[in-house]
Amino acid sequence: MAERRNQSNRPAFAFAARGGSSLSDVASQGYFEASRRPLEILFFLLPFIALYEYELVRVLRSPEGLVTNGAHLGILRLFDALGFDAVALSLPGVLIVAILVGWHAAQRGPWIVDLGVVARMFLESIALAVPLLVFAQLVVRALPAAGVDDFGALPLGARIAVSIGAGIYEELVFRLILIWLLVTALVDLAGFSRRTAVPVAVGLSALAFAIYHPIHAADGSLVGQRFAFYLGAGVYFGVVFLMRGFGIVVATHALYDIATAFLASAPPDAPTG
Repeated sequence: MAERRNQSNRPAFAFAARGGSSLSDVASQGYFEASRRPLEILFFLLPFIALYEYELVRVLRSPEGLVTNGAHLGILRLFDALGFDAVALSLPGVLIVAILVGWHAAQRGPWIVDLGVVARMFLESIALAVPLLVFAQLVVRALPAAGVDDFGALPLGARIAVSIGAGIYEELVFRLILIWLLVTALVDLAGFSRRTAVPVAVGLSALAFAIYHPIHAADGSLVGQRFAFYLGAGVYFGVVFLMRGFGIVVATHALYDIATAFLASAPPDAPTG
């Protein structure tokens, strides 16, 4: 009981630019562990979520419909089916915040955010987006990983917003949720060892990620270069997710797509999505 009384005197949140005595638990973890903490992930992703939600209302929604990626649209339809159609547009963002807050609360970690870690997460995400850009150039130009029709034809501001949304919601669906579900099913139901289940789950989620994207030509034939890129990108994002966590993979995906928003000129035969 004494311990609870002492904890109740602490502020609900604390911020620091570097580790100190009040950040001993966080600082002792080191950057690579601290950057995987759900509280750091939450504060890292909040600007991305807020910007996307703002642009979703300002630019991406129109009387003709909503311009967004398929993963986000699927979540919105799920909320519609559950009877939340009146407020469904804002619920996916709230869902991510709730997941991260609940995850942190379940870990019973200190409610302290190391802003130095958050800043370094952004720099790391930039660095991790570069290999994917190189891979895209080697396979077939710089394909956007956002599952949106006519991506290159959108105005630049809309492409940037869509890129952020793809990073958030495609990683939520294909990495955070799908990989967790697959690993759980393979281990608990199929009897796989975790060492086997994890790479199988990454491969299956990458395959689902590739199929989700436009990998067919107008005549219905499979475009091998597109499939190879999206499959490779799915594997890459899966590895980044497992090794560096949800926050880093979301930003890596979003920053890659933002780069393609500037690079893609969308000629008629250029694959988009």
